[in-house]
Amino acid sequence: MTATILVVDDEPDLEALVLQKFRKQIRDGAVTFMFAHDGVEALQSIENHPDVDMVVSDINMPRMDGLSLLQKLQEAEDKKSTIIVSAYGDMSNIRTAMNRGAFDFLTKPIDFGDLETTIDKTIRHVEAMREARRRQFEAERAHASLSRYFSPQIASRLAAAGEGDGMEVHWRDVAVIFTDIAGFTSLVENAAPDVLGTL
Repeated sequence: MTATILVVDDEPDLEALVLQKFRKQIRDGAVTFMFAHDGVEALQSIENHPDVDMVVSDINMPRMDGLSLLQKLQEAEDKKSTIIVSAYGDMSNIRTAMNRGAFDFLTKPIDFGDLETTIDKTIRHVEAMREARRRQFEAERAHASLSRYFSPQIASRLAAAGEGDGMEVHWRDVAVIFTDIAGFTSLVENAAPDVLGTL
């Protein structure tokens, strides 16, 4: 998988620096980078490229700061895992970022080794979440199909098969007999239940 990372920062030199520091990963096809200079431009980039896997955002930017961008990203249906990077390493901004759903927080000046480790961790998280959503979708689809033929409880257990729910195959020899009793409808109307049970 090639991870698409949107870097949002108004520093003019950062784009060249990121492309230089991650040139091997870019060349190997592990990551691809996009850049925006503020939150407004970032939201437009995500609208144009919904395949963005994660966002790395500064806090202090013109038009829309990183904390406001983070809040917008978390309000969207397809929430983007976001790393907040800022020179303001104070506890207030860290708490605000984490409370608004940041996946992680780094301080400036950027330690690119730390940034690479954090990006790798975030990519693994994104892949795990994507796999969990895929499995949930498959289970829901299986449940919908099975519900047409089985009771809801059995359909749920069958849809979850393979996850250790105790559903097992049992083979049994059975005999089935179909019978009819002449005049049964009128008999049901007049006979007591214990008589019908015996019959």
